[in-house]
Amino acid sequence: MLKTNLFKIFALALVCWLFVGAIILTFAVTPASTWNPMSPGFGGWLVFFFLVVFAIGLALFGVGALLWTFVFPFVRPQFVVSRWGVESSWWKPGGRVRQFPTPWSGVVDIGGEFEWRKYPLPDALFVTITARGATVHQNALIGKPRKPEEVTYRVLRELKAKPRDVLVFLREVHVAQTAHR
Repeated sequence: MLKTNLFKIFALALVCWLFVGAIILTFAVTPASTWNPMSPGFGGWLVFFFLVVFAIGLALFGVGALLWTFVFPFVRPQFVVSRWGVESSWWKPGGRVRQFPTPWSGVVDIGGEFEWRKYPLPDALFVTITARGATVHQNALIGKPRKPEEVTYRVLRELKAKPRDVLVFLREVHVAQTAHR
């Protein structure tokens, strides 16, 4: 069972709260007349553009801060690897909800996509599991669960293990399970 790392969750919450605080501080420190796009001074449209960017940033980082602080620590997603297969689930009142269960016989590929990023952001490895067959499904957050021919699931980056370790582990287990068939 691979559980989420609470340190990563709270670090992401802290980053979101810092951005929210910086945006609110920017609005609090700057005089209100500066934010008036109809003022006769320089940059009416530029001020309006920054006002819209700050408002969108405040909404996005505010939602992120609330989710990372109050929802994600209590939902506690987990990823289970067993002899049967793989399963991703999260907790809600009333029990655990399975988001992505599939047996090893349905797993087509376990791969990773490496994404180069510019400094100061670290490079990222996204681990994906591709499965097909009647036994695999992925729950939708909104609407009905779907059962397509092939589902690609991106493994959470908030797990305690590093993505490359998760990728190596999943590949080794997949090879061992396919050798038994």
